[in-house]
Amino acid sequence: MQLYVYYRVAAEHAEEALVAFRKARVEAPIELLRRPRPDEDGHWTWMEIYPEGWSHREPQVAVALERWLASERKVERFEMLG
Repeated sequence: MQLYVYYRVAAEHAEEALVAFRKARVEAPIELLRRPRPDEDGHWTWMEIYPEGWSHREPQVAVALERWLASERKVERFEMLG
């Protein structure tokens, strides 16, 4: 099962949020993606992808990013079909 977490970060806090993510991730193989452009309010949508076996790190990352978020974190789980 893989974990997908998405949320928004205000453009003015993107650098600080990225540093916080990298520090919290440490050596974990968690991917971080963002949409190509910010929304009309200047917020970037970011998505974290946790590979199978690494979802236990999500709470640590959530706490590290909490102060930089412009929206709540939405957590979804998907499992492989084929």
